[in-house]
Amino acid sequence: QGARKTMEKKVVVAVIGCGCIANAAHIPSYMNNPDVVIKYFCDIIPERAEAAVKQYGVGTAVTDYHEVLADVAEIAPKCEEWVNDPARLWRVKCPFNWWIFAAMGGVVFAAVAPFARRAWRSGASSSFCKSDQEIASPFGFPWWGWVGVAVMTVGWVIAWNRFECCRAIQRYPYVAQWAGFIVLVNALCVKRAGWCPLTDRTKSYLLLFPASSLFWWFFEYLNRYVWNWFYIGVPGIGPVEYVIFATVCFASVLPGVVAVAALLGTFKVFDEAAYAGMAKVDIRSGVSVVTLAGLTLIGLAGIVFFPQFAYPLLWISPLMGFVLVQVMFKEKCVLDVLADGNWGIVFRFAIAALVCGLVWETWNYYSLAKWIYNVPWAERFKVWEMPVMGFAGYLPFGMECAVIAAWIDERLIRRG
Repeated sequence: QGARKTMEKKVVVAVIGCGCIANAAHIPSYMNNPDVVIKYFCDIIPERAEAAVKQYGVGTAVTDYHEVLADVAEIAPKCEEWVNDPARLWRVKCPFNWWIFAAMGGVVFAAVAPFARRAWRSGASSSFCKSDQEIASPFGFPWWGWVGVAVMTVGWVIAWNRFECCRAIQRYPYVAQWAGFIVLVNALCVKRAGWCPLTDRTKSYLLLFPASSLFWWFFEYLNRYVWNWFYIGVPGIGPVEYVIFATVCFASVLPGVVAVAALLGTFKVFDEAAYAGMAKVDIRSGVSVVTLAGLTLIGLAGIVFFPQFAYPLLWISPLMGFVLVQVMFKEKCVLDVLADGNWGIVFRFAIAALVCGLVWETWNYYSLAKWIYNVPWAERFKVWEMPVMGFAGYLPFGMECAVIAAWIDERLIRRG
């Protein structure tokens, strides 16, 4: 009777899967939370569930998750508000804080200011819209660019409306929007410079699509620890259909960012000479290797054990880790140019990711199947669904896209 009264005052949890990750992260977190009580340990290997009961001194060991579901009528009323609104987790536990918001803004400003100053000088000293050849528009707009415009427009109209005739495909226009957008941006690149990744680096560019799916699934996995975004508008979709649908959608990330970066490269303001002579960073020096390793370990461990504080590192640690692997195996890395103080590619891909981010957030806002954000300590001043501070994550994300694209084919990140 006493145990039942205790449960009624707390969130009741059933741990399904009692392997290494559960024992290293999830179960200790629940045990240290005074508002949570574990009622079941479930695992298809009986010894694991029984070992968890013995180790933590709470709960009941079961091997069939249906036994847990049979008890859901009792558990659901206590926890359904958290299940149906994951954002509530951070909004309640980590509400908006002006001091933290200001500190985050200061870090972003300090990182962006040197680039903004050089971009302004570059744009003021030359025509912003001129390409490297300093000619207005010597090439025609390719016919297939209009196909991209049509596909993108149809997808956009379907996404932002609720036509009865389109009910069966209402949650799927994302694919059409981004397929059309990618084609359109490549066409604009041809219009301005006479080339684009899609037509001049076709095989390598097409490899970006499957690579992009794997790339973004990795971030989806990391998000399971920080819950900075979650999806709504996909009820009734089975796990197999969801994996297929999500994989196809995720395939657009790298091609989109690379295409926008190529287009930006046709503008004088993104001339890499404008960003030469900045701070020199040799990523292969001993100090850099230790820093890369430290940021990788601290970031990946932090988002598991201290997600409310370490979540910004979700966008930095994977980059540091991949670069570290390239350095350790003596592979060529796109960041090698930093040793000469040339930060042009960093700026170009950061802005490319930000541009794509604005497009993502715009189309997402009125869509049926969409994502919702929650940013600990900074959940205010939204642009569409994204808190304004969240856009800062696109800047290092652009560099991650550049590193992966260059690893596939270095020509994909060049300006021409």
